[in-house]
Amino acid sequence: MERPPRKEDPHKDHPLYWKNVRGGLFEDEFFWREHQRWLADNGYMLRPRYREEWQPSWLSLKKIYFQCEDGVIMTGGSIMDATRTSDGRIVTIKKVEKCYTPWEEDTVRLFSKEPLASDPHNHAVPLYDTLQSPLDDNITFLVMPYLTRIHEYKYATVGEAVECFRQLFEGLQLIHQNLVAHCDIQLVNILMDPTPLLSETPHPAEPERSYDFKRKVKQRTRTEYPTRYYIIDFGLSRTFSPGDELVAPVSYGGDKSVPEYKDPSRSVSNPFAIDVYCLGNLVREWFVDKSRSLDFMRPLVEAMTRTVPEDRPTIDEAFKSFEELRSSLSERTLRSRFVYRNEFFVARMYRACRHVVRKARWARSGLPALPTPPLPPRT
Repeated sequence: MERPPRKEDPHKDHPLYWKNVRGGLFEDEFFWREHQRWLADNGYMLRPRYREEWQPSWLSLKKIYFQCEDGVIMTGGSIMDATRTSDGRIVTIKKVEKCYTPWEEDTVRLFSKEPLASDPHNHAVPLYDTLQSPLDDNITFLVMPYLTRIHEYKYATVGEAVECFRQLFEGLQLIHQNLVAHCDIQLVNILMDPTPLLSETPHPAEPERSYDFKRKVKQRTRTEYPTRYYIIDFGLSRTFSPGDELVAPVSYGGDKSVPEYKDPSRSVSNPFAIDVYCLGNLVREWFVDKSRSLDFMRPLVEAMTRTVPEDRPTIDEAFKSFEELRSSLSERTLRSRFVYRNEFFVARMYRACRHVVRKARWARSGLPALPTPPLPPRT
């Protein structure tokens, strides 16, 4: 469904509008400002920038706006972070427009109910809470964990990357086993828990800074601090019933290289095969092609990204092949350094020397080469 044409900004005369004050609010941000007091009453406190009483701090501090936490501009108007006042936990709030994705809430809820909620193979993003907007019947808010992009923080070993792949294969397998096709597997829809990998919760717009913007965030290694990966954004997903034919109208997700998207003769397709393609292409594009250490993954991702959907393995077959490949890797291989192709010579030598020291420390500590995290709470 096409969105209606964008109207002229109704807040253009507001004193805090971005054209009236440098670092001011963009049109999408006013939506959150208008909901701020109601969200606070429901137990979710937005950052100072979005509160009704907010006045830009940099005006009195005589700083440039982007040097202050409340001057950092958020992009993407459907996602916001907040502090859950009951326990101080940082959460993500997603605005869902039901006229465009009417099934998203039900799909996310499916994987947050028992018995799936406690299934260790479940990597669908947990749903903490749902709220109905008091200003718009078409808008629902989904409250979920605060997560970060998986490529923001470098991998130290081959085993760390392999564990990431394992969780993604495992997670997509469980989704497919429950007759749900995601239909939009891509890098921005694969996120990770930032704790305890990072020294503290990062700021959503400036991930190298702490959430309160007062300190730099320090990254640790996934080997010492295993993290969990999640599949998010079920807005394009399709849910089937047992016995249904597994075809659906083509839903154009973010990976534009999908062969089915380029075939004008296809009005319907198997969305499960598209998911397999997209996962294989993600691993190839963002890991295998960017590293000197993962060539052993090429045969599998090439099979997953075959042009003809019927020639691709199912996720069950792909995961089985991955597990056989994973079990064939020696501990030495898994402990080896994750080498990025774009590393300069001097940086490569420094990281190689540092890695020798790290490996010795990990060996003494008995840390596994595949850093599997514990099952986190889903509330």
